[in-house]
Amino acid sequence: MWGRLTTRERQARRALLELIFMTGRDPGLKALASRLEVSESVAAKLLSALERKGFLVRDRRSNRIKAAYPLSARPTQHQVTLKDTGQRRYALCAIDALGVAPLFARAVIANAKCPHCGRSIRVHVEDNQIMAVKPAGVVVWYTLSELLTKQRPNLNLAEAH
Repeated sequence: MWGRLTTRERQARRALLELIFMTGRDPGLKALASRLEVSESVAAKLLSALERKGFLVRDRRSNRIKAAYPLSARPTQHQVTLKDTGQRRYALCAIDALGVAPLFARAVIANAKCPHCGRSIRVHVEDNQIMAVKPAGVVVWYTLSELLTKQRPNLNLAEAH
């Protein structure tokens, strides 16, 4: 997972993320190909490379994109609201939700539920800063410490989504 991307794959990933961010859903192969100014077959190969390297997840039956890290094309419990428009997008986890603001240079309100007690958490992120947090004193509880300390080349977190 998280294999190195070629320049073209990096461009495809960015275009895909922007399309999902704009629409909140899988943009489809035609839209991606158009955005990249390539044929649909080239776009399909780029998507396959991104999937192989762990940057996106597709539905096994429909082949539609379920997620392209950090965004989900389907509703999740990690909601991201664009502050200026009120539009909702979804992230794969609370950490990903916090990263949406700097990734797209947009002010967002990340809403999630505490995995321990179920209480609602709201974090306003703007200009690469956390502007407000409710409830006060919220901290990140991240239990995948092994992933942060050990190299695991064949680990694929996408299988869980």
